Amino acid sequence: MQLCHMLSLLPTKLAAQTGILSKRWRDVWLSIPALEFQMHLRANYEGDMTAFDSFAKPKIESFTNFLDRLFAIRDISSIKKFRLVFDHQVDTRCLNNWLSALHNIQELDLELLVQREFPWSPLADKLLEILKLSCISLPNIPSSVSFPRLKVLHLHSATYVDDASVEKLLSSCPVLEDLQISRWEWDNVRNFVITVPSLKRLTLDFTTHETNLYDDDHYEDGVEYKLIITAPNLEYLSLIDYMSDSIQVNSMARVTESHLSVCKILECDYRTVEQISNYESNVREIFRSIPNVKHLTIGDFTTNSLSESLDSRLPVFQNLVHLEISFQHVNGAILLPKLLKISPKLESLILPRGIISQILFSFISEENQFKPPQDVPECLLFSLKNVEIWHITGRVEEEVQLLIYLLENARVLEKITIWYEEYYVSGGPMDTNNYPTVRRMEDRLSFTDEFDELH
Repeated sequence: MQLCHMLSLLPTKLAAQTGILSKRWRDVWLSIPALEFQMHLRANYEGDMTAFDSFAKPKIESFTNFLDRLFAIRDISSIKKFRLVFDHQVDTRCLNNWLSALHNIQELDLELLVQREFPWSPLADKLLEILKLSCISLPNIPSSVSFPRLKVLHLHSATYVDDASVEKLLSSCPVLEDLQISRWEWDNVRNFVITVPSLKRLTLDFTTHETNLYDDDHYEDGVEYKLIITAPNLEYLSLIDYMSDSIQVNSMARVTESHLSVCKILECDYRTVEQISNYESNVREIFRSIPNVKHLTIGDFTTNSLSESLDSRLPVFQNLVHLEISFQHVNGAILLPKLLKISPKLESLILPRGIISQILFSFISEENQFKPPQDVPECLLFSLKNVEIWHITGRVEEEVQLLIYLLENARVLEKITIWYEEYYVSGGPMDTNNYPTVRRMEDRLSFTDEFDELH
């Protein structure tokens, strides 16, 4: 049994090859509960693409015949996991036969490039717990097919019939806990509705750039992409969305970890003031829906929709202990104090993009310069222990002012880590003597080290 388990961790082709090592091993691979096959025809083809079909056809026939024979000679009932990666069209009849034979399958993972249509019917009455489908065209799921035990569903670069087909698929999974979806621009869905009361983990990757979604006529016709999420028991949310014009979320008060990166890059060029305002309101609602988050990552451009409302329309994150935020095209020296104010229990702060976007170096007006808040944020006085800041340039006074403010007011700070952005001046690395702001910062850090030693 141990040998069988060990072989089940290998791709099936490698497991079968272990039979040459010992007579005792020769047929063991026929009993392993997991089958995994990968066929990368396009990646291994170096000839003229016009002759690809001639190259691929005999290899596909050989593979399908092998799999047919394998299913005929081994105990199919013992197969619990089946994974197939194939970068060419699989004969629908063969796929139907293979899936129909897997009576006790618990985990099914299919990545079938250019697969025209996926057969749902063979999955009827299956005891599936994990289903992963990539690069597949998904027809409407028939009413005869449901997944009463399915807890994990991953859909990557799939194509659907329409909006309703997505809702119907999700409604057939009454105990679903983990949902991952990545989209591409031609998936036939405008309103992506996720209503799954049992869901605990949700990972959405809608990173298709807007220029791939629209042309000028679409904007004039008022075509919109919408995302609607209703998952009251969610505990983990990762949302990367550059597609949706409208994002509607209901309360997700149980979320303790979240990664958010949402924006509409083209809003200034194509959208009305009302559309921009509505989108900013949507982004604020996402943050309001997760008031109990403990670990929060805010990605690029997201702060563009929050800069006017960080301290007035967002909740106080009473449980937030870890914050990672990227300031892209915004002045972090202005926004960070507001964020600290609504994060009274914060312990760890990470700024992977630095404090101020380099694009803004020449555009910081007097009214947008850093001004220390009148009241020191609670987290600086009582909880903030670790700070990491990347891409410090030393070329902007704002950076040093904020760093000095943190060092003077973070009473329980244990560690601050700073990475300089490497600039080349006069043919060599940046000399801090040329930048008084950097020198002042280094003096302050040195002074702080001496101060800590005295206490």
